[in-house]
Amino acid sequence: MSQKRLILINTIACFVVAAAVSLTVIFTHAPDIPEPAEPASREESMYSYWAFILINNENPLPAYYEPELEVIDFTSTREFYLDKRAAPFAIEMLSAAESDSIALRVVSAYRSHQRQLENFNNYVARLIAEHDMGEEEAALLTSSQIAQPGASEHNAGLAIDILSTDWFLHNDDVTEEFERTPEFRWLAENSWKYGFILRYPKGKEDVTGFIYEPWHFRYVGTALAEQIVNSGLTLDEYIDLYPPIIP
Repeated sequence: MSQKRLILINTIACFVVAAAVSLTVIFTHAPDIPEPAEPASREESMYSYWAFILINNENPLPAYYEPELEVIDFTSTREFYLDKRAAPFAIEMLSAAESDSIALRVVSAYRSHQRQLENFNNYVARLIAEHDMGEEEAALLTSSQIAQPGASEHNAGLAIDILSTDWFLHNDDVTEEFERTPEFRWLAENSWKYGFILRYPKGKEDVTGFIYEPWHFRYVGTALAEQIVNSGLTLDEYIDLYPPIIP
């Protein structure tokens, strides 16, 4: 074998050995790459975000939705219920208000699909009778004040309507004048501490699709309530910017 050929073979061999050593070092000291996590099931994700959902006429609840309920108020002649996961926070809020000499009265909470349908139809009939409206016009106006059956936060057991205990001593109906009361001011300043937000604020009617309702408070959870209140956004706007990730 010629000397040049021998030198070429030795050179190639050296390259092969060096490459093998380099690969050994790379694979020996390479960082561990974790296995991708298993995606959460839809049920787990829905549970994690159970209170962070948008419910309106464009985003109705699933037809099968039926919350597990718990009583929240014993101060009136009828019992009111919320989703059992939100109920303890409502009870705590009502108790805190009482401790601050604020007399709150729950006037509506969970409503069944059938009750919502009755409320909706009754209001349509009232508009037709009292304002000489056509059925289509009356239904359209009603939709801005009462959610359609299955599209109400009350159907999910996540919303409560709250007034002062003496409200109906001086008023025949629920109106936005409630905002002038110390009870409303207390709720506006404190409800977020218990996971509730003013759901349909003034000036946001075009965003929420509903009239201003200073009596309607929606449970979203304590952490989210604080963030939403601090942001100055409605729930609609907040979810649009930070949508929940559900597989």
